[in-house]
Amino acid sequence: MKRLTDIEKMLTDSEFTTKVYFYFASKIAGDDFDPREKNYTYDNLNPVSAKVYMREISPESAFWKQYGIQKAGVVEIICSDKYKTWFEMANKITINSIEYETFKNTTGSRVGIVKRPYKMIRVTLARKE
Repeated sequence: MKRLTDIEKMLTDSEFTTKVYFYFASKIAGDDFDPREKNYTYDNLNPVSAKVYMREISPESAFWKQYGIQKAGVVEIICSDKYKTWFEMANKITINSIEYETFKNTTGSRVGIVKRPYKMIRVTLARKE
């Protein structure tokens, strides 16, 4: 599949992009670990960052569009599809010191990942309460 060089240039230009920090976690069996309950402790590792194009979505638009979310603090991210696994596996996501819901800890429609043409994805994140 082809790539659009103009969009790739936009995603690398610091004037249009925002840094997203992904925190991945390591699973630890603590002192109170019970193998029947499998109560592991997750410890966040150092963050990994990616440059993405981000825009905020108004609460009215977030409710009436396909997202189905009724609150403020929803962002839409356009980025390369190589970051899809990062969005799916992250334990914590922060943008401009604001924490957002993660794909693996969320139920419902708080996080959405949609494949777009030219090896791009659109990710919708809701602010963590």
